[in-house]
Amino acid sequence: MGRQELLEYLLKEVEKFGFSVISNETFPIPAIVNTDNKIMIYSSVEVTPFEIAHELIHIINKDNHRGKYFDAINPQEVRANHEAILLLWEIFEANGGDYEYFNVFINITDVPFELAESIVKKEYLEMHEAITEIFEDEIKVRINKQEMHDYIVDYISCFDIIENVNIYQFLDCYHLSHNFFNMAEKEFRLLLGTN
Repeated sequence: MGRQELLEYLLKEVEKFGFSVISNETFPIPAIVNTDNKIMIYSSVEVTPFEIAHELIHIINKDNHRGKYFDAINPQEVRANHEAILLLWEIFEANGGDYEYFNVFINITDVPFELAESIVKKEYLEMHEAITEIFEDEIKVRINKQEMHDYIVDYISCFDIIENVNIYQFLDCYHLSHNFFNMAEKEFRLLLGTN
């Protein structure tokens, strides 16, 4: 999704909340909403996807006492920045983007780089760790002692003489998690008679 498409999508999302959306080239700030009067005004020259997403978050949260434009110490502004970045990241991922293309994300959305990096990196790493944990749990359930035995028999049949075994190499060779080290070590000891 390109920048213009993203802007159009976000503006339609604002309209779904029953807001009147007014574009004005000479408006002095990029965008602002009034949640009481259900109106949004934006500068068609200055506005960015991040600013529209920021205002959309104010609409979603029904913020009406925000203080000055982008008041960095106001909790509603801080939350709107944070949630706008997460919203834009979710849209970016839904359209095939990922952390590898973070700079593309920045260029399309105009989010503040340092803030976006800290928020997205944290979310991305947490998600990656959760997926890895789920994947490892799934592997643990599927690997039983007989399968480990069969892998090891296959592995040692490749050697004429075995002086020592690198269990990590074995696990890597069969694409097994290193969490199976103890199970593999016991089975190697049993098969090679080194108890």
